[in-house]
Amino acid sequence: MRIKTILSVMLLLVLGAMHAEILYVVNSQSRTLSRIDTSTDQVNNTFASLGNVPNRVIIDEDYLWVVNSGDNVIQKLSQDTGATLSNIYLGNNVNPWDAIKHGDWLYATGLFSGKVYKVNALTGSVESSVNVGVAPEALQVMGDKLYVSCAGDYNQNYLGSEVAVIDLDTFSLVNTIPVSANPQYLAAYEDKLLVSCTGNWANMAGAICVIDTNSDTLIETLPLGGTPGRIMIVNPDLALVSDAGGEYLYSFSPFSHEIIQGAVNPILNGGSEVCGNQSLLAVLKPNWGDNGTVKILDHSYNTVKTYTVAMMPSDLKLQPKPTSNDDLMNEPALMNVYPNPFQSRISLQFDNKAPQRLQVAVYDIRGRLIHQEDLGYLQAGNQTITWDGKNNPAGVYLLKIQGRDTMITQKVIKM
Repeated sequence: MRIKTILSVMLLLVLGAMHAEILYVVNSQSRTLSRIDTSTDQVNNTFASLGNVPNRVIIDEDYLWVVNSGDNVIQKLSQDTGATLSNIYLGNNVNPWDAIKHGDWLYATGLFSGKVYKVNALTGSVESSVNVGVAPEALQVMGDKLYVSCAGDYNQNYLGSEVAVIDLDTFSLVNTIPVSANPQYLAAYEDKLLVSCTGNWANMAGAICVIDTNSDTLIETLPLGGTPGRIMIVNPDLALVSDAGGEYLYSFSPFSHEIIQGAVNPILNGGSEVCGNQSLLAVLKPNWGDNGTVKILDHSYNTVKTYTVAMMPSDLKLQPKPTSNDDLMNEPALMNVYPNPFQSRISLQFDNKAPQRLQVAVYDIRGRLIHQEDLGYLQAGNQTITWDGKNNPAGVYLLKIQGRDTMITQKVIKM
């Protein structure tokens, strides 16, 4: 008995194909926010005036939120006009580094204060704060926990590099997990937290640490080398990692934890930030001391477009597409089951609306699992799986095709 996967039609969008995608760039020295419309190639390098030492931009469905390190504020901006709507003051000598929006709350890290701040995004009031460690930077929400990377003490070779764990219900520190030197970026993959540790820029090379969020333990360290930065998960078999030095891209598999291209064989056309989706891949070239450049890359990592932004860019973000009922289009749609009833083999044809990793499981009438198999990462398009059940007794079976967020179930009858 085995499952056979057949690719019928590939509908995967090619990286670099132009759609109405909006990019935002924080220009730290120019103190402006750039807005790039990739469909028209229009660049507005003064879309918004920012505060002192702007560092990161956070995008939700309604607003832009810019973390201004020098002013100790989070600046709320209109997505339509770039106008400043309010400034949320976090306190003296906080030096906010990054923030994340979760529901009606903003959580921000204080690089100098060693705290994470809980801000009511509706009222702009700072509700609470909690000490987490030395030099907290990136944040990631997973379930009912908030993970925070603490870079450690720069003057002591990043002593104290760890990931802090905050219980969101009580907003209290519940755990700390030691990791490699200088963790600066976090990304979520299934129940794993991927931690990008930049190293000390000298004799401590960068690495990707993998944390199991069920047990909050470090389970693997990938010796990527170099100075890894932001992690962009393309699919279960590919994650791209920016180069904090602004030159390269690195890559690894989030699923198998295999290093694909590390510091010994990097992707040469990279940048200090990376972002994108299934139709766009963008990197930020900081051009230290000059105006920065945003590059749009194709599937072979060749530059197909460039945009000039302002001085000392520190962040690049892609505006998420509005969430709506269109999200349901990502669910696989069952198209055909044949023959049913069957004698030995049965095929299920379905339209896989989005590239994703799928698994299949077969249950008998009593709900017992009799077979399961990982179908791997399947591209968008018509897919057919065939179950050879000739060695199983006659009866009713349930076939379940499941992805990360989607599921198809089909009852079949073996004669």
